Amino acid sequence: MNSKEIAYLIHYSRKRKGISQKELGEITGISHQIISRYEKGVEVPTEEKLQLILSVLKIDLNEVLEVSIEINEMFDNLLDDLFYRKADYEKYYTIIQENKKRYQKNYDYYKILVMELIYNIHYKNTEEIDSLIYDIEKREIQDQKVLQIYYEYKGYYLLKKKNTKDGLEYLDKAKLQRYDEKTIAMIHFHMSFAYNYEWLRKTDAEYLLDAKNVFQKYYSLKRVSDCEMILGNYYSTYRNFEKAIYHYKMRLKLLDFEKENNKNTMNVHSTLACIYIEQRQYEKAVNEMDIACKYGKIDKRDHLQYIWCYYKLGDINNANSWIVKMNHFHLDRELKMLWNLYEMIVAQYDKVPNDRLIEKAIKVYEYYKNQEDLELSIFYIDIVIELLEKRKDYEKGFFYQKEKIFLLENM
Repeated sequence: MNSKEIAYLIHYSRKRKGISQKELGEITGISHQIISRYEKGVEVPTEEKLQLILSVLKIDLNEVLEVSIEINEMFDNLLDDLFYRKADYEKYYTIIQENKKRYQKNYDYYKILVMELIYNIHYKNTEEIDSLIYDIEKREIQDQKVLQIYYEYKGYYLLKKKNTKDGLEYLDKAKLQRYDEKTIAMIHFHMSFAYNYEWLRKTDAEYLLDAKNVFQKYYSLKRVSDCEMILGNYYSTYRNFEKAIYHYKMRLKLLDFEKENNKNTMNVHSTLACIYIEQRQYEKAVNEMDIACKYGKIDKRDHLQYIWCYYKLGDINNANSWIVKMNHFHLDRELKMLWNLYEMIVAQYDKVPNDRLIEKAIKVYEYYKNQEDLELSIFYIDIVIELLEKRKDYEKGFFYQKEKIFLLENM
């Protein structure tokens, strides 16, 4: 054991036993000033004095060393499981909770805190996350491997909160700690969660493609599959639909090979339907939605895709059927707004759009524009333009055409 480990063990055990440095000194015959130096790591006790202190505090040194080995093995196993995306978070969490008292008196307890942080980030327990970050940052972590993991997952957490600047800063700090290719691959993978794919665009997805190659090299196929999905989303966002479709189809192949759950497969088919809608290939979009339905209950938003496709194909009976189905759900404010728009569009299929429909379409477009959701802003400004053309309001249509060009230039 090094001086810091001994210092932590004496300090924590004394505090837990509820005695002061002076009282411990009186029992052991060691001055409280010397005990203070031991606890600060300034001085290391002799083996004889350490055994005396530990016997008074009822600490078994062999058990302490065994626990340290146990914590380090569990930490390394978690890292390996994270790389291969096979981590059983509940298993690790249960072990930690059952052994918390044993772990707390060990110097390596900070590794347990980092493991708990990863668990809570996975389950989005914000209050627990903030509390753990506070506890971890009070400790002096000198182990580069642990520090790298902490920076990486704190950065990832901040990116998920759309705090791009700070998130990427922490991920860059993580890269400075270790340089093996597995570590760098995981950091680059987490960097891809930067809001609106701005980091991917800045690097032209080069780092994520490198990460994918490392995952392939070590047969981490679930991570490869995740990379394909992110790359598909990235290319879709910037309207490179050919590349997006390629990566989504690669994702489907890997999901089939890995026998992944049906929900992931359903989501890819639903996403492909979105791409085909953007390309105005409505029959292909309906086909993808039909396949998605075979894998489970589709999302409420997917009902909108069916409505739009059947409307564009002129199949108003089927469009109305999906409007009725969607109306049976409890819809939040946003979905209710969209449902109202689609219902009005279908109802005025063979009519000149009235003022109310135009206003509703503009309202939906402005909603997504204010949300800074470029993909949906462009989709709904296209609907506004189409309705204005149908109404032969070319002056207003020209205004929104110019606004669409502005949006595309700022993607």
